[in-house]
Amino acid sequence: MEKLIENAKNKEIGATEIILEKFKYLIFKEATRYHIPCYSVEDLVQHGYLSVIKSIAMYKLGSNSFNGYCINAIRMNFKALLKGEIKHFREVPNNDMLDFDAASNYEFTLEDEVIAYDEVKRLYVALEGLDPYARSILERYYIMGHSLGEIAYDSDKSYHHFARIKRKALEELRSLYLNF
Repeated sequence: MEKLIENAKNKEIGATEIILEKFKYLIFKEATRYHIPCYSVEDLVQHGYLSVIKSIAMYKLGSNSFNGYCINAIRMNFKALLKGEIKHFREVPNNDMLDFDAASNYEFTLEDEVIAYDEVKRLYVALEGLDPYARSILERYYIMGHSLGEIAYDSDKSYHHFARIKRKALEELRSLYLNF
């Protein structure tokens, strides 16, 4: 594997493609786990491929741990994308972008504000469509910061009851949000 990575770093034809093929199934699996507004599964797969390419570029030869390094990079980049730490950079047009620090150089634009307003509006409409009981559980969990154990402690129901309601409420919320 080290020789293959060295070949990819030296821009030898086909080396990068072989590495991408090796991580293809993991990328598909991870991409289908996330539902990020404005990103299709194909966008997420592309983001996964870019994570592998970035891993190749940043990997220190001789470490003998590329598989773990790359798998971790793919997963962490999906999580970062979900958290909004990667903003508006779905593609890496050149190598200079690999070292670009989006968080410190990004300026919030009027377009971003309009998009954020529309997304929040969609979320509120979706929340209004939820059962009031399920909505109150989501509010306690996400807004008030209570754990499911704390919510269960305050009532006569079990932890698993609230976990099931939370999961179903999130599925319904996702469906309502996507259909708005």
